[in-house]
Amino acid sequence: MRRHNEIDRRILRILIPVIMENALLTLSTMILTGYIGRLSITEINSYGIGKRIYGIYYSIFKGLAVGVMISVAKRFGMGDTKKCARIQQESYLMIFPLAVLFAIFAIVFANPLLGMMTKEQGLLHEGVVFLRQTAVFYPLLAIIHLNASAFQANGNTKTPMVIAGIGNLVTIILGYILIFGYGPLPALGITGAAWGQNISFVVMAATGLYLLYGQHGMFAHEEKSFLKLPSAKDAKEIFATGIPASLEDSFWQMATVLISSVILSYGQEYYAAYQLGLEGEGFCNMMSAGFMTAAMSLSSNAIGAGNRDEFDRCFHRLHHYCLIISAITMLFLTFLSGPILSLMTDKPALIAIATSYLYAMIFSQYPQHMKQIVSGYIRATGHTRTSMFINLIGLWIVRVPCVLLFGKIMHLNIVWLWWAFNFDQWIRLILSVIYLKHFHIMNFIKRKQMRCA
Repeated sequence: MRRHNEIDRRILRILIPVIMENALLTLSTMILTGYIGRLSITEINSYGIGKRIYGIYYSIFKGLAVGVMISVAKRFGMGDTKKCARIQQESYLMIFPLAVLFAIFAIVFANPLLGMMTKEQGLLHEGVVFLRQTAVFYPLLAIIHLNASAFQANGNTKTPMVIAGIGNLVTIILGYILIFGYGPLPALGITGAAWGQNISFVVMAATGLYLLYGQHGMFAHEEKSFLKLPSAKDAKEIFATGIPASLEDSFWQMATVLISSVILSYGQEYYAAYQLGLEGEGFCNMMSAGFMTAAMSLSSNAIGAGNRDEFDRCFHRLHHYCLIISAITMLFLTFLSGPILSLMTDKPALIAIATSYLYAMIFSQYPQHMKQIVSGYIRATGHTRTSMFINLIGLWIVRVPCVLLFGKIMHLNIVWLWWAFNFDQWIRLILSVIYLKHFHIMNFIKRKQMRCA
């Protein structure tokens, strides 16, 4: 019981700040969506298709930061703080130039990228303007993710929460002023949303760097070597985990681009409602966001310390919390979908369609949350490509074909698309659990110790 209490405290120290961080992010996103939901349907959808490209970019560099986090977490588990600081500094030199190149690509090819989702010229023009205004600041996302990975690797999820809170406050305040205008400032519509987001990126990136390397920062007293090229071994370790994580998440975002084109074929109001539904579902994603971080951080620490018992116990306690969170999110979707959506738009037709989406997503809650725990363990044990392949199966063999079948070929009611999403979530969880058990991932540390003996 004492061991369970200690593990519970460690889990909650990670989960609660991550949940709070994502609560702030979800709240700010919902408020911003509420602002945009008062604009025209074309502006709502322009924001939506522009954010799809943002989502791909976000996933790529969030995934690379996962590789950094796991590598640094193992060194914290070994007690080698100097090595932690060196790997963290090397990660900026490796990843930031890639972030700049990807941003340039998004700016130059904005028209064909968004053209994959819609051919409606008014919508396409507005989306391209929004994407180009925001993509200039996308490289700061890489810095934000890398900063967060350093804190999370040490089990500190409170600091990223504070940083996110500051950034979200900037988004909420500036978003309102710039979207609707205030005093002498004109109303800028989605252009105002773009610049509110851009300024928040600047604030979050600068704050994170200061808290890491400022006078009292976590690495303030370690050697600074930002221009030192990383060793081949360190780079291989980071990219071996980070690239599959990036591909896993970005394949999901790429699938949403194709799915968006199908939903847009039903009409612009359906896609606008889908965007609102996604934001309403943000509460559920917020509640489970810490599971992946907790699973990777705790299992990586256990691997670094060579403690198999702790590795196993953390998994079972995380499952316990998964059941609790799943019950909460299911109740939320059952009773609060309508009221939440009514805060984000004043258009009854959009609320009705979005409500049907949220009701269907009740059945995805447990598999969506639990898969994060299972995937976190699989990644930390070195099986870096497994989650990527499982996601590929779920997305491109289950979700996308079903959406195309139901939407493009059979022209069924859009609710069938929501059920395709549910089927995908359950398939991915089942495959992940089978892999976890069949390949005896839980005995990873034991095998590692036998090899070292």
